[in-house]
Amino acid sequence: MSDITDNSSKTIDLSLTNIWQAWRAFVKNKKASREILVFESELELNLLKLCSDLNTGMYQHGGYNHRIVNEKKRRDIAVASVRDRVAHRLLYDYLVPIVDPRFDYDVWSCRTGKGLHSALRRTQQLEARFQNGWVWRADISKFFDNVEHLRLKDSLNRMIVDHNVLHLLDKVIDSYTSQLGASQPASQPASQPASQPFDGFSICQQLAYPSVI
Repeated sequence: MSDITDNSSKTIDLSLTNIWQAWRAFVKNKKASREILVFESELELNLLKLCSDLNTGMYQHGGYNHRIVNEKKRRDIAVASVRDRVAHRLLYDYLVPIVDPRFDYDVWSCRTGKGLHSALRRTQQLEARFQNGWVWRADISKFFDNVEHLRLKDSLNRMIVDHNVLHLLDKVIDSYTSQLGASQPASQPASQPASQPFDGFSICQQLAYPSVI
């Protein structure tokens, strides 16, 4: 991760307006599931309750529903309630400006302006530059299932000073534990910016110098 100007002193906006914006971002481009429709049927009351709980420290994260997805490989997806996913989106929007600039340039997953096509173009540039290089395609098995809660919290504590954020992160992080005794559901938006520093990318760079994508 690169050196940046520290933005960690920024406090989270827990106003009803910002929670409304988190709701709007959450439902954008989503199919209207039954759970979303039920939440939306009393939207004002639900958002007011969430706003009150977040501001008073009374927020408690609920459990997860599990569903199996078979896309190239079998995956167990843990899905939080709509209320909790709105809170996740609130955290995501707060975390990205703080965490994203710390990533190495060649981290391409789940970042604005990055993605698969940009990664392919970058690979082609490096291939032309280092003609005797190698392309290493790999995946970390059950990465999110192996993120240790204490290490994740310690990393976030070094980046964030807002106690409301740290309290909320504790609730979200501790809401889910795999059989391995660690983990974050990959379906949580906040999982990506929170857990990316643990993806071993800097280690890969040292092992596969000069360039890894």
